[in-house]
Amino acid sequence: MFVLLLCTAVRLEAGQDAAVMRARVLAVDGERSEAIALLQESVAASPENSDARTLLGTVLSWEGRYDEARLELDIVLTASPTHGDALPAMINVELWSNHPGRAQELASRGLRNRPKDVGMLLAEARALGALNRVTDASETLDRLLVIDPRNDEAREMRRRLQASLRLWEARVDASYDAFSDRRVAWRESQVSVSRSTPAGSILVRGSRAERFGLTDDQVEIEMYPRFRAGTYAYVAGAYSPHPLLYPQHRYAAELYQSLGAGFEVSAGFRRLAFEPGVTIYTGSLTKYYGNWLFTERLFVTPDSGDTSPSLHSSFRRYFGGRGTYVGLRYGRGHWRDEPRNINDFEVLNSNVVAADAAVILRGHFELSVTGSYSRENRVEQSDLQQYSLSTGLGFRF
Repeated sequence: MFVLLLCTAVRLEAGQDAAVMRARVLAVDGERSEAIALLQESVAASPENSDARTLLGTVLSWEGRYDEARLELDIVLTASPTHGDALPAMINVELWSNHPGRAQELASRGLRNRPKDVGMLLAEARALGALNRVTDASETLDRLLVIDPRNDEAREMRRRLQASLRLWEARVDASYDAFSDRRVAWRESQVSVSRSTPAGSILVRGSRAERFGLTDDQVEIEMYPRFRAGTYAYVAGAYSPHPLLYPQHRYAAELYQSLGAGFEVSAGFRRLAFEPGVTIYTGSLTKYYGNWLFTERLFVTPDSGDTSPSLHSSFRRYFGGRGTYVGLRYGRGHWRDEPRNINDFEVLNSNVVAADAAVILRGHFELSVTGSYSRENRVEQSDLQQYSLSTGLGFRF
């Protein structure tokens, strides 16, 4: 009788292990609903099966079902507080559900028993970083790199943390626009200083434009206030004391809202005090997908006599998590780009193709370059081809 019961138990355990292995394959292949259903059956049949319950909690967390995942993982951790798989999975649940304090407590628990565990040190650094305890997170990563000097993820995280301490950026930019009919080129230079703050970043910019022997200056302030997680705004105001090439005043405001799943929408306006003044309404739809950023932006000018919209489609590909990127944009309509000066204001209709790139140098410097080509209708003039090149150098400190 004892042998029969033992054989039955062995067969049940083997079946449960096979179910867990099958569920793991399904989850990795993206068939998470099927994996969850299979694991729930396994846990119901054998509540003490910690492997099945841990995997169930992990897959639920991948699906964003954090409360359910927490419930399953809590059961495992109650029986085994430093479970090698359940504890890292629970740390991820707390980080992903915006509870970094709890994640840090769990990571500290794991490190008390395994002080040289590289994965646990990395988890604690993530939690400390999310708590804005940048110095503590950097010290944790230093400990990790003594143990594993070749850990690229830790080195990159430490670099990002150190960069986050550089709250200021000074920047110089210059642009040159040439025209196919050999008219006088448009030259513009800018100097700016920006500062990151807990409420959002703020920037002060001075611009100078030159054309037809005329020179004009403008001072501008831009802010990006944050209201809550996923909600922020762009607010700007500019003034030109002797308006020739810039509007005397320029105002802008736009509200951005995250929709989840990598989507973000915005709506706002721009007001340029030329003679006559012009009001432009704008909106955008953005999708973040891994290292890619896709944006559709719409400009509408109802008081211009031509309400046809301008539509701009763009993408960027980021590299290495450091702000380095390359991008491409195509636009059609009344506005070649973000309207700021009389060179933009003269356009009736255009097709524009632009490419841009930026690279971070030694963590402190950012070098950027943008080139574009457009074919435009102009006020009382024949179609015009315009070639534009701009470069910029920023220094973070």
